[in-house]
Formats: sequence, structure tokens, C-alpha cells
Amino acid sequence: MLYLTVTGRNDWASQLAGSSQSSFFYPSGGLSWVPTALWDMGALSYLKIRGSVASVGMPFPRFLTIPTYEYDATNKIWKDKTHYPIGDLKPERTLTYEVGLETSLWQDLSINLSWYLADTYNQTFDPSLPPSSTYTTIYLQTGSVRNTGVEASVGYGHTWNGFTWNSSVTLTWNRNEITELAANAVNPVTGEPLNLDKLDIKGLGRVKYVLKKGGTLGDLYTTSDLKFNMNGYIEADDSGQVTVVDDGMDRYLGSVFPKYNMSWRNEFSWKGIRLGFLFGGRIGGICYSATQANLDLYGVSKATADARLAGGVLINGREMIDAQKWYQAIGAQSGLPQYYIYDATNFRLQELTVGYAFPARWFRNMCRLTVSAVGNNLWMIWCKAPFDPEAVASTGNNYQGIDYFMMPSLRSMGFNIKLDF
Repeated sequence: MLYLTVTGRNDWASQLAGSSQSSFFYPSGGLSWVPTALWDMGALSYLKIRGSVASVGMPFPRFLTIPTYEYDATNKIWKDKTHYPIGDLKPERTLTYEVGLETSLWQDLSINLSWYLADTYNQTFDPSLPPSSTYTTIYLQTGSVRNTGVEASVGYGHTWNGFTWNSSVTLTWNRNEITELAANAVNPVTGEPLNLDKLDIKGLGRVKYVLKKGGTLGDLYTTSDLKFNMNGYIEADDSGQVTVVDDGMDRYLGSVFPKYNMSWRNEFSWKGIRLGFLFGGRIGGICYSATQANLDLYGVSKATADARLAGGVLINGREMIDAQKWYQAIGAQSGLPQYYIYDATNFRLQELTVGYAFPARWFRNMCRLTVSAVGNNLWMIWCKAPFDPEAVASTGNNYQGIDYFMMPSLRSMGFNIKLDF
């Protein structure tokens, strides 16, 4: 009824060459208790309570410990370094605590609940520095990010005269928060405190990620906006031209992270025939489409066509201005983000399977053959954004939720042949 699992792992990563550490070790431990293995608990046919502590390590990006210079082939010169000299780098670490329970009621109903808290530190950032600095960027390993979340699933399964139905609903919620930023960051050259209250991370065009204490790793900001008058109305000159200004003030656009995710899976089987489908949903978060901005800029989008047919764009609720002037203003430089931010909520038919398990007696009970057709991402039921918010152009943290002429989201279909002996 009591299970203990302990693991230990040591990695010798090539990225660490040249740093003070040649390897890193990370352990984990988990304990689970199954009281129903000892006592009859009535309708509660199965109960497991579990808890675990795990440390995970990950090396920093490659080549950071080896100073390099960029060569200008045109002028045949080596360019000056724009990064601060890199200090002593350490592997990134994540410490996770998790507790949960699994239970079955009346043999048919199952419930699985988990709560976790994960702290990540020694993260490597490459923020931009103020123009007054000799260098433009600096690699920093600082801060602490906390992810707190809940995962819950409820399942039901039963068989009636050879017909079986299994269904489950899953809900996941995660909160990402920067608990510490760069309070202890120092200049690797002088050793003096940098006193950074925020880190500006790379973005696209007029949109960027800004890391602040109390915020998230997915917070999008911009310093640009249209010019407004003292009454709060958009300013337009006599020719109908509006002006974009950049005053250096951070304007919060939202977080690219979802509020929660959910899914609903169903599986049916009868006399060897099998049918299964999975609906998935993402609720909350924002996304930004630079693709839409560029299409508007050149007047080849549906929005610009509709505006031309309408005789222009209505601003301030009372004034009509030329569509070309409006979209060339808000669509330039990958777009004014306020006008190209979309709700990332979406629901889709994520998977559909249809198959047949041939009777084992057809093969003299020596094997079992199952043939099935599988489709993924078949139907986007609801999506406000002009692209698939779940499709990303990069797996890094600095390009999530941003679309810049990405490949379209793909639908895939195929088949499986499974042979069991």
C-alpha cells in the first residue's frame, strides 16, 4: 500500500564547456499511499494519495561561454562586441512540489486531482539596455519564476451488453508569476549593482516582452500609440492623416498565456468497432498578428476592402477618414499592436479515430489485428484570431503568441495497423 520512488540524474552537457561547472546533478523523490489496499471503503473502490519533490536541471544556450566577434565581410573588419562580457553562468534549475489523489467510485467513475508549485531560477535572459550604456545587451542569470497550477480530470466508463463507453473531461489551470527579477544582478565588468526594475526582451516590430516583478513571462507591451488630443479623441489633420507616436511609456497589452485549458475525450466500442474523438479548448490569453498588419498596410486584406466599400474608416464615432491613410498608419512596422491583438480563445476537434479489431479466432487465436483511421486538428470550431493561436513560430519564450507569416496550421490524416501476438 506504500510506494517510494527515488531517482538521481547527472548531466554532462557540452554547453557547460568553459564555465565553472562541468556537470549538474538533480534528484527527485515520490511517495504514494493506497489505503484501499488494506481497508474496504465501500463505494470508494480505489484511492491513492501521492506527493513528490523533484529537481530538474537544464543547461544554458550554446556558445555563451566562448566569446565571439561578428565579421563584416563587406568592409572586411571585425565588429565590436555589443554584449557585456559574460560572467559565470550556471545551469537553470526547477524545483517542483506536487500533491494529488486518484480515486474510483462504484468501479465506473474516476477522479484525478493534482496541485503543483514549481520555482525556476538561474534563467538566462538577453535584455536590451538603455541607450546610454556602452553595450546594447547583456546576458543575465537572475530572477525566479513560479508556476502554480491545478490539473483535474473526471472519467466515466461502463459496458452494456458488449457496448462500451469511456468518457473523460480534463481541466488544467496554471498561474505564471515572476517572484524576483534582477534585484541582485551585477555588472560582470565592474561588479556594481545594475538596479534593473524590468527586462525588455526581444519582440517584433512595435511589440515586445517586458519582464517585471509580479508579472508573467508572457506579458506583451508596446510604447507606441496613435496621437490623441486633450479630450481623448484621435487626432487627424485636415487631410485625414493620423499620427503614430512613441513616447517610451510601457502600455500593457496582455499575457499570451491561457487562463486555463480543457478537453473532452470519448471512446466507444462494440463488436470490434471503435470510435473515439477528442475536443480541446484554450480559454483566455492574447495573440498578436503582424501578418494581418502587413496585409492591411498594402491594402490586400478583407478589412481594407470592407473599409474602401464603406467609404473610409470611422474614428471617434463621428469622423470618416480615408481607408488607405488609416491602414498605412496603423499597419506600418508590423502594425500598431493595439489594433492587432486578438483573444486567443479557441475550441477544436483535436482528434478523431475510427477503427476495427478483427476477431482473434480469424487468426486461430495466435494474434489480433486492429486497423484504424486517425485524423488530427480536423475542425476549428471557434477562433477569433486570424491564425491558429496554438501554432507557434518558435519554441523559445520570446516568440509565443506572435504570428509573422507563419505556415498555416495543418490538418493531418492517416491510418494505423496494429498486430498483437
